[in-house]
Amino acid sequence: GFDPARTFIFADSSYIGHMWHNVVRIQRLVTFNQVRGIFGFGDSDNIGKFGFPAIQAAPSFSSSFPEIFGAKSDLPCLIPCAIDQDPYFRMTRDVAPKLKLRKPALIHSKFFPALQGDDAKMSASDPNSAIYVSDTPAQIKKK
Repeated sequence: GFDPARTFIFADSSYIGHMWHNVVRIQRLVTFNQVRGIFGFGDSDNIGKFGFPAIQAAPSFSSSFPEIFGAKSDLPCLIPCAIDQDPYFRMTRDVAPKLKLRKPALIHSKFFPALQGDDAKMSASDPNSAIYVSDTPAQIKKK
């Protein structure tokens, strides 16, 4: 398990201001054609999809957390993720040397099944398919 005293869990949406410097630096180094090639985005996809990979990548670098790590920008990062996240972090590993930062390491895990079983997929559009860190004990019990 995680030691709560040594664990920092956050949502990108609420922490983006702290990471913004690195997000912009990453966005400057990754082209439209690269993102389209890596993720298969098309001309009709919304602009948010093209900007999101940099937001996903920024937490890989300790310099995105100055209030935790201070000026240390060379700390290693291990990212546990399922294989569907691999393209984001391959892009991150490609851009890290250009930022003069350490490449993150990955450890792939199996997909966690949805609460409905192995044949279902967890989905943000179905709040009953997963347990969220923001769920109350009553919501967790119901799910």
